[in-house]
Amino acid sequence: MERIWTVTDSMGNPHQITFKRGFGGAKCIVDGDTYKMKSKNWVIWMADHQISIPGAECNLVVIGNKTRLAVNGTYLEDGTPYEPIRNIPVWLNVLVGINAVIGTFMYGMIGLAITVLLALLTYKLTLSKKTTPAMIIQIVLLVVLLALTAFIFAIA
Repeated sequence: MERIWTVTDSMGNPHQITFKRGFGGAKCIVDGDTYKMKSKNWVIWMADHQISIPGAECNLVVIGNKTRLAVNGTYLEDGTPYEPIRNIPVWLNVLVGINAVIGTFMYGMIGLAITVLLALLTYKLTLSKKTTPAMIIQIVLLVVLLALTAFIFAIA
């Protein structure tokens, strides 16, 4: 996956910013200079890389497969204001991991599919500053999985 942008600095000089993701990891290339990027989370790929160009402050924001470039506080694609990406709380990663393990071992592929879909929903909610509904979804999922598991073992 590769995205290329051209940003003009305050002197009118164009600068090429490229984002590449491949087997060697993700990297940001600014006018031929390569910088490795690291994810801020172990579950979902998240990065916010700051690029300094004379007269333009750029931020390359990557969340999952979505890559956006903000120049001077505004995203180029849609003109919305730039906000630094929020860190995913540790409790959400722990709950997603527990639910995925229980769902997979007890209910197979269906359990894994349900936990993955709900994990994607809760990560999206968390990144849009709605942590309370995300927490409620993951806790309810955990309670339902444990209750179903107890019910299955009780009738067996």
